Amino acid sequence: MKKALLISGGREVSKGLIEKYSDRFIIIADGGAKILRKYGLKADLLLGDLDSIDDESLDYIKRSGIKISKFPTKKDLTDTHLCVEYLLGSGFDDIVIIGALGTRLDHELANVSILKKLYRRNIKAKIEDNNNEVYYVEEGRYFFSKGDKKYISVINLCDETIYSTSGLEYEVSELLINYENPGLGVSNEILEDVGEIEIKKGEAFIILSRD
Repeated sequence: MKKALLISGGREVSKGLIEKYSDRFIIIADGGAKILRKYGLKADLLLGDLDSIDDESLDYIKRSGIKISKFPTKKDLTDTHLCVEYLLGSGFDDIVIIGALGTRLDHELANVSILKKLYRRNIKAKIEDNNNEVYYVEEGRYFFSKGDKKYISVINLCDETIYSTSGLEYEVSELLINYENPGLGVSNEILEDVGEIEIKKGEAFIILSRD
């Protein structure tokens, strides 16, 4: 698979999380350059309108020989979405996005919604920070290893989602979640080495959370 790491300009993540994906093609969305400079790390491309990047970070990008692709400030897509379009056009089929969650709820919601677009393009994708991993899913079976993130939740994204589980603390069989009970799938836990969630109907976010 052709793998990429996209670093956006949201909530700061640890150096270790970035280094976990250091073997990938690394693309930076504008303000994500700040975290790159903080840790003294390298990337392959900075893309965006450069309205969220400070002078020190921009100077670091230039001194590091990182390629810059500048877009107009007035544009239809966010910098993160522009990066996703670049990766799709370049044939990447495994994309991890970090720095996509943070204090701007509008950007946060737009970013997690990109996961649906990637799913429909048959791209393996997730959004990750130090506390969460977010996946978009539709009908199918999904397996998750027990790790450092204690909780696993299913968040409904349509009229109704029906799912079953195996290897979790609270086992369910064809549980229905809709707008009447949106929190019903929140805060389960993986008990076995691998837990399974089978989406029987609908679409959802599956979120692994540390706390």
